[in-house]
Parts: sequence; structure tokens; C-alpha cells
Amino acid sequence: MAEHLFIISIILFAAGSLFALCFYGWQRVGNYISLIFAAIASCFGIATAVVVLSGGSPVHIDFHLLLPIIKYNFLLDPLSAYFILTISVISFVACIYSLGYINLYVGKRDIRFLGFIYNLFLLSMLLVVSANNAFVFMIVWELMTFLSYFLVIFEHENPANRKAGLMYIIMAHIGSGLLAIAFFIMFTYAGSFSFDDFRQVASQIPAVYKNIIFFLVLVGFGIKAGIFPLHLWLPMAHPAAPSNVSMIMSGVMIKTAIYGFIRFYFEFVTPCPPWWGVIILIFGAASALLGILYALQERDIKTMLAYSSVENIGIILIGIGLSMIFRSYNLMALSSLAMIAGLYHLINHAVFKCLLFGCAGNIYYSTHTKNIEELGGLIKRLQVTAPLFLVGALAISAIPPLNGFMSEWLIFQSLLNGFNIPSVLIKIETIICGAVVALTGALVATCFIRAFGISFLALPRTEHAKHAKEVPVIMYVSMGLLAGLCVFMGIFPARIMMTVNHVSSHLVGINIIKSITAYDWMQTKIVQTNFTGISPKSAAVFGLMLLAITFGVLTAIRPRFARRFYETWTCGISPEPRLEFTGAAFSRPFAVIFKGILRPTLDVAKVYSVPNFFVKSMTYVGGVTSIFESYLYTPVSNFVLKASDRVRWIHTGNIHVYLAYIFVTLIILIMFFR
Repeated sequence: MAEHLFIISIILFAAGSLFALCFYGWQRVGNYISLIFAAIASCFGIATAVVVLSGGSPVHIDFHLLLPIIKYNFLLDPLSAYFILTISVISFVACIYSLGYINLYVGKRDIRFLGFIYNLFLLSMLLVVSANNAFVFMIVWELMTFLSYFLVIFEHENPANRKAGLMYIIMAHIGSGLLAIAFFIMFTYAGSFSFDDFRQVASQIPAVYKNIIFFLVLVGFGIKAGIFPLHLWLPMAHPAAPSNVSMIMSGVMIKTAIYGFIRFYFEFVTPCPPWWGVIILIFGAASALLGILYALQERDIKTMLAYSSVENIGIILIGIGLSMIFRSYNLMALSSLAMIAGLYHLINHAVFKCLLFGCAGNIYYSTHTKNIEELGGLIKRLQVTAPLFLVGALAISAIPPLNGFMSEWLIFQSLLNGFNIPSVLIKIETIICGAVVALTGALVATCFIRAFGISFLALPRTEHAKHAKEVPVIMYVSMGLLAGLCVFMGIFPARIMMTVNHVSSHLVGINIIKSITAYDWMQTKIVQTNFTGISPKSAAVFGLMLLAITFGVLTAIRPRFARRFYETWTCGISPEPRLEFTGAAFSRPFAVIFKGILRPTLDVAKVYSVPNFFVKSMTYVGGVTSIFESYLYTPVSNFVLKASDRVRWIHTGNIHVYLAYIFVTLIILIMFFR
């Protein structure tokens, strides 16, 4: 059954992409039909994942296309099904959201192209996480990269968008090249490109080649995931793309790299030494801390959310790294717990980050600006978007009882269990990582207090914000579905963890379902528990009940008090937007505190009414320095350009010289292979 559902999903995505091109004179109609087909295809994807995760055996699907020697192998096992579920849920919501968002481009550009690429992009991600052959994987991986590149440069008249697309495609292909090398090393020992054969030869690969594969995979998939310092493309590409595309790229596309990490490290080159997990842990902690520090300094709301995705990828990698370490020491139950924490945070991040990007799209749809300094007062104008953004902000800040709290609580539990590791150095590292995660959590809350306060509260700072109107109903209804998921996944975490446990037991080989607190809400009794004291869910439910009681009491006594309205006292001056606290002022203290990392800059320009005596006006321009771009990428790119200039002489333009080059190359290859 899963096989048929999966094939139907593929057919519907393909049909949706074609429908986008069929209606030349009615582009909006063609896109509506295309997006509806994509939404239905996503529903079939959800059904496919549910069938596999509900206990069905793994399904192999083989196609023979183009050439008989090429086998297009696909596998639906619990790991791929979990990622298909995540991708399909977000794709469904994004397609519904896009029905309203594409109105922003109607009449301004050819939107047939957007619908065509959008369907194929969603399809390519499903194929990436289900491919069971290295050759097929690289085909659909490159297809996903090219399609997302065209979506990034959709508004190509903007030079910044073209630059973002160029940076993305260059870095993505560097990663693809490294992955291809890793696959060829595996092919050398497996004798084929089949993932089934890869799983059988791990013990035959020498340790030195395993280590090479580890670093190739780390960098290759790390570029797509956007981990520090391989993140450079991510805060450029995600804001450049349309918001309905950013939702997909940040919500699920970068998660395909996490899928690659897990598939390689837990199946192809297992068992892994402890220091592999230590390296993953270090990269995860660095990405978490640096990602949120840079997010805290951003004025562009979509760039801020992009950096926040780097932070959350770091949190997920911490869970995966811990799982690798525990597994290397044969602590299988703890390895499973850490894996559950990482995978739980993966789907949580997909939900609340998609919600936040959708709300950012609502803001841009209404105000035509992404600069939070040009907003303000939107809570009175976007009365539905504002609470939805607040729910997403609370979820990403790990505030109970929303979903972000539960997964980060599990990450903390896994870090605290690091004391069971025999190595003293790794124990110390887990303590440091715990401190980093705690600091990161505080900075995330600060970042989104800033984002919500500066964007939605106080007075409008510009005409854009002053005349903002609520977006079409379909846009905030789709975001309401995600907000509901944030609440549901936080209040009923055991339901989610049981599903994730099925994936974890498939990877780690142990089922820890008896250690999960599950509450049967229908029968009002605890059905499984090994914990003592109050569980996090019980605390969350108690908090909700207390909140409801408080709200009821306040609502009951409210009519007894007469409401009086007064103007804000500002020392006798009428309140003006220029008197408000700005986002730059809010985040400046953190730039100073972390000046060793952020390298803050401040330029002051003075205009004098009387030279050198009376200042008429002062302009402050502050910012931070991208240390990796300034001290890593820029020197490397300058070196490559200089080296290219020095070897330019080989381009003579003479065909005879080029034939000589080919002849010499052939001679060298013959001697080498001989």
C-alpha cells in the first residue's frame, strides 16, 4: 500500500508542475490548480509515511528508466518515512499558504515558472530522502539544488538576489563534489552504488578511509545544513527567495542534510569512534551559539530567521552527536534517547520555523518591507498575524507548553546523561555544551522579544507600517494550522516521541518506549511511566489549567472596573515614533558583550551648524563583522583569483595547443592506469 501511495504522490507533483504551464492566458488559475495538486500530493506523502511508521515493513521500489543498466531504487523505511512525513506536512501548509501569497506577483512577473519549479522542488526532496542508490541520490540531490537555485533568484532584477543565488549554487556544488567522492570510496568496497550493499561493507573499510568519509560527509552535508562555518549561503539565499519558498528551504530542505548525516553515520560507516561524535557536538554547539548571536543583530526579519535556522540545526546536531558518542560506548538506551531528542527537535523546528517565515511573509505582503526598524504598531493592524507570530516566537524560545520546550528539555536530559560516559574529557565537553545550550536558549528568547516588540508594538515608524492591512484569509488560516501543531506537539509530546522512537529503534537497535511517559487522555490514567515526580507534560498541563483559571477570573471581574484611557506621558511631548526604542539599541549591548566574536563597528557622522562647536545632527551607523567571511572566505577567494590570473596564459586560443593538452593528458592517464 505504501508503494502505491508514494507513486501517486510522485504523479500528482509531476502533474501539478505541468498544470502550472498549461494556462498561458490564466496564470493565476494555472498556479491555483498546480498548488492544489501539490497539496493533494503532500497528503498522499503523509499517508505513505503513516503507513510505514505504523509498523509496516520497509518497502523497496525499483524503476527502470532511460537505460536498463540504471536502476532507480527507492526505499521507504522508518527513517525515510519520518522525513517524508516532515516534508509532506510542511509542503501541504506551504501550498495552502501560497494560494494567497502568489497574489503578490500576479501581473508583475510570469508566475507559471514559480508553480512549475515549486512542484518539482517539493518532489525532489521526497526523492532525496527515499533514494536507495548513490547514483540516484546524486541525481535528485542535484535536481533539488538547481530547482531551489531558480527559486532563490525568482526576483532576479535585484542584484542582491542574484549574488545570493550565485553563492548558494557555488557552495552547494562544492558540497556535492565532496559527497560524490565519499560515494565513490564506498563504491570501491561495495562493488555497487546500492545503499543495501553500502550497509554490508562497513566492517571491510579501513579506519583511515572511514575517517576520510566522515569528514567528506561532514562538509558535504554541512554546507547544505548551514552549520558554522559553512553557513555563508544560508542567510543570503533564504531572505532572497519568496516567503513561501523560504518556508520550505528553512523548514525542511536543510533537514535533508540531517538525513544524510544519520544515514551515513548510523548505517554506512558504523560503528563510529567516539571522537566523531565529539566533532559533531562541537560543530553543533558552535552553530547554536553563533547562529543566534548573529540573528540577534539582524534588522531584516527573514535574515534573522535564517540565522535562527543555523542555531536550531546546531541543536539537532548536538542530539545526533550525543547519540553517536553513547553508541560508541555501547550505551544504547542513552543513544536512543539522544536520537529521539534530535529528531523531535527536527520536526519541531520545521513547524515553528515555517510558521515564523509565513508570518514574516504576511508582514512583507502587507508592508512591502522586511526591515523591523521600519515597522511598529502592527499588532493593531495585523490582528491575526500578530498572535500567530507570538506563538511561533514562544515555541522557538522553548517556552512551555509549546513544542520547542519538550525537544530542548530532552536535549538537556541527554547532555546530563553524559556523566555516564567513561571519558572525562567528553564529560567536560557535555557540561560545556549544556552551558552553551542554556545560554543559547536565553539569547533566543531575547532575539524574539526584540523581533516581536520592535515589529508589532509601539507606534508605526513608516507609512508602510501605518497603512498595513491584514493578509488574505487563506494565508493566516494556514499559519493557524502550524500554530495549532505547536500547541498540540507541546501538550501531547508522548504521541510524537512514540513515533520518533520507532525511527530511533530502527537506527540504534533498542526500543526505549517503556521509558517514555505516555498519558491516556481518554481513560484519564497513566499507562506507561518509569519516571518519578512530576513529568514535564504534567507541569505543562498544570500551567495551562492555571492560565485558564487566571484568565477566567480576570474576565469575570473586568466589568467591575471602569476603564480610563490616558495619553502616554513623555515629558510634555506628544509621543512620536522617533522616541521609540529601536532594534539596534536593543541588541547593541549584546554586540558589546560578545565583541570578541561579533567585532562590532560604529560610524558616527556629525553635521555642524557652527563648525567644530554646535552640532546640528549626528548619524550613528552600527553593525557587526562576519568573521568567517572576513577572515576565511575572502582570503581564500582572493587567493583563487590570483592563482587563476597566473595560469591564464594556458588559454592561448590555438586549437593545436588544446589538442596537445588532450594528448599529454591521455598519455599520463594510460601510464597511471597501467
